[in-house]
Amino acid sequence: MRAALLALPMLACTPSASSLAPPSQAAWTAARAELSALRATEPTGPHVENVRVSMHEPRSGRTVQARGAVAVDPHKAMRMVLIGPGGATALDVWVTLDRWRFAVPALGVLRRGGIDSAASERLPIGFFRWWFLGPLDGRLLTAHERGASATLVLRQGEATVTLTGDREHTFRATRREAGNVERLAWEGAGLRAAAGDRAVYEQESTGVRVEVTVESTSTDAPDPAAFTDPDAQGGTR
Repeated sequence: MRAALLALPMLACTPSASSLAPPSQAAWTAARAELSALRATEPTGPHVENVRVSMHEPRSGRTVQARGAVAVDPHKAMRMVLIGPGGATALDVWVTLDRWRFAVPALGVLRRGGIDSAASERLPIGFFRWWFLGPLDGRLLTAHERGASATLVLRQGEATVTLTGDREHTFRATRREAGNVERLAWEGAGLRAAAGDRAVYEQESTGVRVEVTVESTSTDAPDPAAFTDPDAQGGTR
């Protein structure tokens, strides 16, 4: 079952919680153990990932392609700073569990918000908060296994996250909250990122698409200042 959870066909459909039959006691026990094993692959302390990112916004037709680093303090905060081809800051994103800041300095774009998803429309804030801070947070609602394919359904506050897999070393997740649907495909052996791992995220309602490729990682703890509000420390505007 574990290998099944670590993979899915890219951008395939996943079943909803309501479409799954209640698991047997044996299946429920196995699912809880499998979720614990998968959570054990998550990073536990502050770390840095050097990444290559492509972000496309269909309404404007704009695509941002850049390289940089993301500092992550699991379950607390993340900060991503990307540099464009010309050497200028292309994107500066700061996200915590209840606040966020999104800046594109070259375009004079600076937006801030909290937990209201409407404020972050057409921005991948949900992706950054969910994937980098706590992809497997929440409680297990139900589980289903059919042959080599397995599905787990988690409840995260008002959101439902469905994890499905059927190929080794990748997995797919769908997050639903208040009518918003976010889809993620991850190619990687577990959730602790390594060079060559790749995430593809899509926001169903807007078509916003983000691809993140991990180029290298570091276990050295980032500067704690990376996780504080950039505006409080005179950050990029």
